[in-house]
Amino acid sequence: MSSLSRKKREAVRPEMNVTPLVDVVLVLLIIFMVILPAAVSNMNLELTKMENPDEEPKGEPEPYVLSVDVDGRLYLDDYAVDKAELANHLRAVNANDPTKKLVLRGDHRLKYVQVRDVMAIVQDVGFPGVALRATKAALDDAAAFAESVRKTREAAN
Repeated sequence: MSSLSRKKREAVRPEMNVTPLVDVVLVLLIIFMVILPAAVSNMNLELTKMENPDEEPKGEPEPYVLSVDVDGRLYLDDYAVDKAELANHLRAVNANDPTKKLVLRGDHRLKYVQVRDVMAIVQDVGFPGVALRATKAALDDAAAFAESVRKTREAAN
């Protein structure tokens, strides 16, 4: 009888079951993969600064410049244009030289809605290319604003 109990003791060896541990770790990994991007989506991003602007194109005609000031007044190549007449003026200059492109330049304090409305008019006219122009000063102001917002959020947390 003693030999039977000795064999039983030798036959039973405890083993660690790692399957539940792996299951828990995988569930935690999935939770962090889903929750972490949602938590950082409210972060304020700093805008990149213009360090290597595009070179001036050679051989292409100078584009038309449509400017919008902070009050929403429009200027087509330094001439004031009423917003109601903008589409007619753009059609006329586009018919004059259909290969010329248009550059939309706006004050950095404009609201998105004001620029979007002007952009919609420009797209309706059908220019071959429309570009947005940003000056270094406007980009620096945007970077300073982003930094101040970031500091305010850090102070609040």
